[in-house]
Amino acid sequence: MKQLQLFIRAAATLALLYAGAPFLSERASAQVFDFGQIDAFESMGTGTQRGGSPPKTIVDDGDWHTVFFTILESDSDAKIYWKSKDGDQTTIIHGPSVKAFQTAGQFKVEALGNENHSFKYGYVLFRLKNSKGEKT
Repeated sequence: MKQLQLFIRAAATLALLYAGAPFLSERASAQVFDFGQIDAFESMGTGTQRGGSPPKTIVDDGDWHTVFFTILESDSDAKIYWKSKDGDQTTIIHGPSVKAFQTAGQFKVEALGNENHSFKYGYVLFRLKNSKGEKT
C-alpha cells in the first residue's frame, strides 16, 4: 500500500511538472538543486490567483522547502514572494512557466493587474532535510 501511495505521488508530481514543459522550450533556464536534500513530500495543489486579490500563501512555517511552481494558463504576470538564505526575494513570472524555488519558510503568489486578470497554477512542496530555516 505504501509503495502504491509513493508511486501515485511520484506520478502526480511528474504530471504537474510536465504540464508546463511545452511552454519552456523557448525560455528555458536552469538552477542547480541537490535532490538528495529532499526529506519528504509535503503537499501539492492547484488554484487560480486573480488580480486585486491578496497574495496566496503556500508556505509560512519557517522551515526549508523546495517548491516546484507551474503556471498553466495566464493573462497576468505572477509576482512570487519567497525567503531565501539571502533574505526576502521577489520574482515576476511572465506567462506559462515552470520554476523551482528553495525557500526558508515563506512562499506567496500574487496576480498583478485588476480582477479581470488571473493565472492558473500548480505546485509541489517538498520539505528539506535541514528543515529549520537556518543558513547552511
